[in-house]
This record gives sequence, C-alpha cells and structure tokens, in this order.
Amino acid sequence: MCGPILFSTMALMAIELFVLIEAGSALGGFNTVALVVLTGTAGLYVVQNQGLEAVRGLQTQRVVPSSAELLEGPLLIVAALCLLLPGFVTDGLGVCLLAPPLRRFVARRIVARFGGGQGPGAGGGQVDDETVIVVKRRRPQ
Repeated sequence: MCGPILFSTMALMAIELFVLIEAGSALGGFNTVALVVLTGTAGLYVVQNQGLEAVRGLQTQRVVPSSAELLEGPLLIVAALCLLLPGFVTDGLGVCLLAPPLRRFVARRIVARFGGGQGPGAGGGQVDDETVIVVKRRRPQ
C-alpha cells in the first residue's frame, strides 16, 4: 500500500521540480517565485469563498445530501493543499478541483469507486420534519 503512494509522491515532486526549473530559466528566478506565491494566494482566497458557499448550501438544503455532495468539502481541502504546495503542477491540480463541475465529477467517481451507495445520505432522500427519533439512555448500574 505504501509503495504506490510513495512512488506517486516522488514522481509528482520530480515533475514539479522539472517544471519549476524550466519556468525559472524561461521567466527568471524572481518572476517564477512571484508567480508561485501569487497563484497560491489567489487560489486560497477562492477556496475560502467556495468553502463558505458549500457550507451555506448544505445548511439550507431540505434534502439529505448525497455522498458525492458530502465529498465536495474534503475535495476543497485537497485543492487548498495543492495550492499551498509550491509549483505549477500542483497549482493546476488545485485550480481544476476548484471548478464545481469537475469537483462534482471527481466526487462521483470516488463514490462509485469505493461504493458509497449505502447508508444515510446515499440517495439524497427527502427530509421529513415530522419524524422524531427518541433515544433513551440507560443509566449504568
């Protein structure tokens, strides 16, 4: 399990380093660093706004959110982490995850891959205001 994750991380860092070196030779060192900082800052601002909008959307819904809709929040966190990492490849991945249609597509693919079709919220059912669940706690003896 650790092998593929470690290999993917090493490959991503090697690609990121190659792209940064190429950008540095084409744009200059200062411009490359300034561009990386600018894309990270702008991206985090957009992530913050979209995260607040996603929370508001979940709070105002009268329907139980599906598993894919619940995954959009963690995908925004992944986008923020990608934007925080220095480099253009991870910034591109983070920006792609910021696009709501692409983020929904990725969330649906994750749910389909890992079988999120069971349990509450899987189908996006209607919320019934008249249903009350009473839970009685037993006192320890």
